Amino acid sequence: MSAVAFFPSEASLRAVRVHQAARPTTADERSEFVRYWELLPRTTLPVPSDGAAVVIVKFSDYQCPACGQSFFDDRPVLSKYQSQYPGAVKFVAKDYPLQPECNPNILRPFHSASCDAAVAVRLARQHNKGEALEEYFYGHQAMMSPVTVREAARTIGGVTDFDEGYARAIDGIKADVGLAALLGVRSTPTFFINGVKLEGITPQTLDLAIAYELKKAGKIK
Repeated sequence: MSAVAFFPSEASLRAVRVHQAARPTTADERSEFVRYWELLPRTTLPVPSDGAAVVIVKFSDYQCPACGQSFFDDRPVLSKYQSQYPGAVKFVAKDYPLQPECNPNILRPFHSASCDAAVAVRLARQHNKGEALEEYFYGHQAMMSPVTVREAARTIGGVTDFDEGYARAIDGIKADVGLAALLGVRSTPTFFINGVKLEGITPQTLDLAIAYELKKAGKIK
């Protein structure tokens, strides 16, 4: 099996509709992954580690089907390592809406409500309801529009000042987009795992990458 098989394209991820769990990998697969991983370049990101041995930065769009699948499929993997090795794995979500209104790198609109959704989640985090709203958006992408996003922001995210908060939230989103441009992000989801850039990955790859980086850092014997 080629190590490249662990890294499906965004198009192939979009075609998959059933959420996947990280399957056990063989010793040969793990060895092959390590050889491949060590050949990949690393980029330094302006994201503090806060003492974590593994820093995962993910650029997403709330209307992107591959991002939705990744959100649900990767959550058990992240939870496993964050519970087993508290403080050793840090996950940072960044916005990269595929919509020209807040992303000048997008020349034609892919989505109609991804900028609004990113704003809504940022505002919902102020009410400690950001994760609940993220889960709702990723689970109801077919229903998303500027109107339904605002309604969900109010009823699920506790956001009662969407229009007032839009201006300050959109600045943060544009900052993420600017960073993405500097890093060469072209599609969603795009991951950086300790600086290694990956465009769309399986739960198995995420599992292997975290385990390997933790082992390198001496967290796993």
